[in-house]
Amino acid sequence: MIKNNNTKHFSFHLIFVMLLFLMLVFLSVMIIMLGRNIYSEINSDRTNNYEKRVSLSYVANKIRQNDKKECIKIEKLNGENAVVISEVYDGIRYETWIYFHNNAIYEMFVDAGMEFNLDDGMKVLDVEGFAIEMLKDNLYKFTVISNTTSTELILNLNSY
Repeated sequence: MIKNNNTKHFSFHLIFVMLLFLMLVFLSVMIIMLGRNIYSEINSDRTNNYEKRVSLSYVANKIRQNDKKECIKIEKLNGENAVVISEVYDGIRYETWIYFHNNAIYEMFVDAGMEFNLDDGMKVLDVEGFAIEMLKDNLYKFTVISNTTSTELILNLNSY
């Protein structure tokens, strides 16, 4: 009888230890899954923020490079505002168009006054929305929308 009682006592301790071990494994897996979801959300937010900042920096740098008198203007293109940067190379006038088309920011470099197909431009970055406003004669506002959040840049030209 003593042998049988020790077996029951041993079984109870073994089952209790196994239950504690399984609970520890289960909680560890839950913490890992929770951490993975948080990391995915942080990484997604960081990527979206990066895309918005890059697109606004790109536009700002293109405009700042050509901040000369009467070289920057806003024109309508397919119902949307577009930035037109005029430049002269070897006596020939060219235009760089920065515009929003098919949920992306595009850039197109053409001879001045030349018509072009919107799909022919170089895709710069995918965004959900891109708006350009002229606030004053030398003050522009650019808005980029990505994943339902927007970021704005207000740019003042010095060449006027």
